Amino acid sequence: MPDPSPRSRPVAGTLTAVVTALILLGGGARLWWRPSRLDRGPVAQANAAYSRGDWDRSALLARRRLKEVPDDAEALRLAARVMARQDRDQAAIATYSRLELRRMAAEDYYLLGRALSRTGQDDLAVKSLEQARAAEPDRLEALDELAQVYFRTDRPAAAEAIAERLAREPQWEARALLMLGTCRDRRNDSAGAASALRRAFELDPAGKAAEPRPVKPLRLLLVRSLLRMGQPAEARRILESIPGSDADPESSWLLSRCFLQEKAWEPAAAALQRAGSYREEWPLEPEPAPFVGAARCGTCHRSTFHAVLASRHASTFARARDPRVLSFPDQPLTDPADPQVQHRFEPSAEGIRVQTRVGNQVFRALARYAFGSPDHYVTLVGTDDRGHERMIRISAYHSPRGSGLDVSSGLAPHPGDPAEFLGYPLIPGDGPRRCLFCHTTNPHSIEAGTGPESADHAIGCEACHGPGGHHVLARAADFDDPAIVAPRSSSASTINQVCDRCHRMGHLEKISGSVDDPGWLRFQSTTMYRSRCYTASGEQLHCVTCHDPHQNAERAPASYEAKCLTCHGPGKTTCPVNPAKGCIECHMPRTWVQATHAFKSDHNIRVHTPTRHPG
Repeated sequence: MPDPSPRSRPVAGTLTAVVTALILLGGGARLWWRPSRLDRGPVAQANAAYSRGDWDRSALLARRRLKEVPDDAEALRLAARVMARQDRDQAAIATYSRLELRRMAAEDYYLLGRALSRTGQDDLAVKSLEQARAAEPDRLEALDELAQVYFRTDRPAAAEAIAERLAREPQWEARALLMLGTCRDRRNDSAGAASALRRAFELDPAGKAAEPRPVKPLRLLLVRSLLRMGQPAEARRILESIPGSDADPESSWLLSRCFLQEKAWEPAAAALQRAGSYREEWPLEPEPAPFVGAARCGTCHRSTFHAVLASRHASTFARARDPRVLSFPDQPLTDPADPQVQHRFEPSAEGIRVQTRVGNQVFRALARYAFGSPDHYVTLVGTDDRGHERMIRISAYHSPRGSGLDVSSGLAPHPGDPAEFLGYPLIPGDGPRRCLFCHTTNPHSIEAGTGPESADHAIGCEACHGPGGHHVLARAADFDDPAIVAPRSSSASTINQVCDRCHRMGHLEKISGSVDDPGWLRFQSTTMYRSRCYTASGEQLHCVTCHDPHQNAERAPASYEAKCLTCHGPGKTTCPVNPAKGCIECHMPRTWVQATHAFKSDHNIRVHTPTRHPG
């Protein structure tokens, strides 16, 4: 089950480095060993105590042995195991870092991975737990822990695969189905989520399999899944069966949605009143409603709909089979970074077939998706002939300095693996979904080819406002609640959170600490928070202060300078250099970023150093 509990602080850097080496090198280490003669004494007794779950006795004997022989590896291993079993995670990690690789067995990789997971070190936890699975593929508790960490690190497809494996074990079936439902919900597969969760509660009506996690959120997740499928009667029966649901704001809010779908307006209004301020406290929670598609939104919001259609938000995704996606040469293309490598592109009914020749090796892929705006930059994503999903190495660009094909942004000019000249490998199952999340309304609808939102032009209305099924019903009945996410009417923080989902850098450590690193410029939502304009305003500056999300950003500096002067105009804090104009050129200069062949405006609004000039 996903673990929502807070994490304690990670261990010190040196210890983390040792543990990293331990995990990374462990794959080549011997996993079994020959017991020493000492195993017939206290260590043997400690092992026996550990085997029967007597952690205290095992720990006592292991400590006793380590006092006599501090370098007794078997006693050290037992001490680490017991610490992990007793949830003394930091101590267990520190002790495991002293252990020789050849002493690590599947049990140890599992316990180390669990300890790392509990201390918030998920990347290391994944590596350790994957070592445990490699050493003992059917160790079920290790698989369960690995699924939880996969889910937390936004790898629901990987977690789902493990949950499907665990669901074949009778004693794990109910717990695995709860995980399966959670993963499918993360992937926007409401029907799949409802099916798994419904079956889990049929097997385990009390929800004991969820322990130590609370079961109520999972019941409410089933309710949400059913509502997204348009099945309010079953959702309402589940809500009404939960003790105390009438006094719970979240349950009352969901019940109002059940009645709304059933067009029972008076009970819907009464339930909504009992919900109190739930919606205000959770302004970005999507309505648990069916999608309606952007075209349906356009029947009422015509001007906004057509503005969005004309914007880049509506052109950031296309099927690669669309001939307008990519301008590719008829002849082989020499790799921009390595003249010994050649690429071919061939359009087909399924997409774009890519062939890359590296010496005597030939690699092939079928590109299915194209991400980016055709008038700016387009990158292909597809599947190679071994079934691995890849970001294709060659991207197309159109810029003020020309058009052409180049190595895709972020990829190594000279990769060590020849197959990466074809494309960079994505996380299996989850890589394309991550791309689709920011470039489409609903990734699941694109992958499955179902739902009205699958016809949206890239990012549709419901990508930011959530599914519109309830809104359509509420407006038609003149219901008091508009039943839609409305960021513009919320706080500055709420507005920024909506934009943050896509306009920020997920892994800040990949960019150097210098504020002048061009890598920062692509992630406006990340850099804006560094600005004094943001901090000195009491964090009231938000993206919509300057940008209308329904249309392309203005290019004329004067439109933005007018915004600046609302705070920095006459009688207020004015600029000593030029109090009336030139704000953008000085404080948000446009800088050429070669990797994306584009000028980017620096959203870290500040006084720049003299060496920094506009592009």
